Amino acid sequence: MQQYRRYFFKKNERLCLRKDIENVMCNGKKFLTYPFLVNYVIKDAQGSETTKIAISVAKRNFKKAVDRNLLKRRIREAYRKHKHNCPADTACNTQKIINAIIIYVPKEKLSYGEIEKGIIRALENLAKNIENDSNISIHPAD
Repeated sequence: MQQYRRYFFKKNERLCLRKDIENVMCNGKKFLTYPFLVNYVIKDAQGSETTKIAISVAKRNFKKAVDRNLLKRRIREAYRKHKHNCPADTACNTQKIINAIIIYVPKEKLSYGEIEKGIIRALENLAKNIENDSNISIHPAD
């Protein structure tokens, strides 16, 4: 019998607080993995905190809210399906959490397939960067 993995992207996994977003934007490290720019901060976990992600699509590039929302939905779905490759689970074992902002860079709408490939590459690069920055041994869960 095949075992199915349950995929969620709950409210407590979203980066919402203004001070947290400002902290990531001002003090965070960043890297570009086309089509995304990823800003992230590693911090100590307090209590039952978990890794948090925010997604941004520039109003400058997409004037219509319909287009921005479509791209954000595609990015959220790709992240939700592939977040098990994210270093979050292993970082939690070392009492660290990751706050990250994923920023969509292109000026044209990409298909879901291209966005999904970009998210996979971005999560892999995030894992490598975090391992290099903080000496946390990270191996994606299977």
